[in-house]
Amino acid sequence: MGARLQYAKVIDRVLFIDQGGRIHPGLRNKVLLQDEPGEAAAFLVMRGWGDDHGTFTEQWRLEGKGGGVLYESVPRELHLATKTHVERLEDEVDGLRFEYAADDYSVVFLLDEQEVARANFRVEPDGRNPIVA
Repeated sequence: MGARLQYAKVIDRVLFIDQGGRIHPGLRNKVLLQDEPGEAAAFLVMRGWGDDHGTFTEQWRLEGKGGGVLYESVPRELHLATKTHVERLEDEVDGLRFEYAADDYSVVFLLDEQEVARANFRVEPDGRNPIVA
């Protein structure tokens, strides 16, 4: 198994759209909390796999401090057609509860049940002004 993670982003959905709606090197991993502790606004887990070909089972999980699992995705079959192709995947998580804001959360990626990559992301209070109807 030689598939490699080309990029990984965990970012608030609205923030992602406000920042151009595309993956770029300066895009920071950030999830926004409505309250602390509390539910996060909808956020995206985006990643790109490449550098190999074949079929793999991909799964990912979100971990807090000390490795406690906060969320686990369902397994997904991933087919890489060629070594030069990058398979871009995106999942949305909505309503996940976080107990505290911090910069030590991780997203862990597994292929065929083996950990192959991880990336850190920050959880912070939402500083945007609420919209009053």
